[in-house]
Amino acid sequence: MQEQGIDLRTEEGIYNRFVQEIRDRGDVLIERLLVGYFVFGLFLSMFYDTWFLGLSVGGLLLVLYFLAKKMFPNTSLNQYVASGVFGVFMGQYIYQMHGLFEMHFFAFISATILITYQNWKIQIPLAIVIVLHHAVFGYLQYLSFSTGSESSVYFTQLDYMDMQTFMFHCGLAVLILLICAKWAMDLQKRTLNTSRNMVEIERMSDVMTRNLEFASMLASGEEVEKLELHAQDDYMGMTLNQIHTRLSEK
Repeated sequence: MQEQGIDLRTEEGIYNRFVQEIRDRGDVLIERLLVGYFVFGLFLSMFYDTWFLGLSVGGLLLVLYFLAKKMFPNTSLNQYVASGVFGVFMGQYIYQMHGLFEMHFFAFISATILITYQNWKIQIPLAIVIVLHHAVFGYLQYLSFSTGSESSVYFTQLDYMDMQTFMFHCGLAVLILLICAKWAMDLQKRTLNTSRNMVEIERMSDVMTRNLEFASMLASGEEVEKLELHAQDDYMGMTLNQIHTRLSEK
């Protein structure tokens, strides 16, 4: 079986097929979740009248993802864009809810969902957005508080996040993303091992079929050449060749 010049019965072919199935399944899940995030942003708009933010930022993020997928098909770019988009959605929610701490949990939800792609690198854009968002908005909130500014910067429900809390907060967030990245790596290794096992099963099946055909010809008394062995562990083929030799000597 061939697909785009790749034999799907080889290890590379089977692995590529698995990767494509994982990517397609992941895209469906991620796209549904992105739409769900957008709708959730509209829901949050009702609390503090942030409709413009929910529609403009949320809509722009959706356009950015689907535009990346449209312009760069058959690549993983849309996965990295989705990772960054999830991070921005988290920041949007935090702002919409005036620093409600629970909105930070969306970073962890997103990191867990991204495991579906079995690619640890996809966690990187999300991690970058989280750290940048926390650093910038945390500093702006502190600056607003320390200068007595009337401008509202929503990052936490506290007056500001001190450096010790900030370091623990970002450190634990990155740690969770590293754990998710490790899970993605483990799943990727399992997929590779599965493809190798399937290749071995295919090989053993081919060898068995060929040996049975050879045995059938020997049993019917047909004149056949010795069986060409393609593997050192083909003990059944070796035995059939020994039988062939003895029959030829009679």
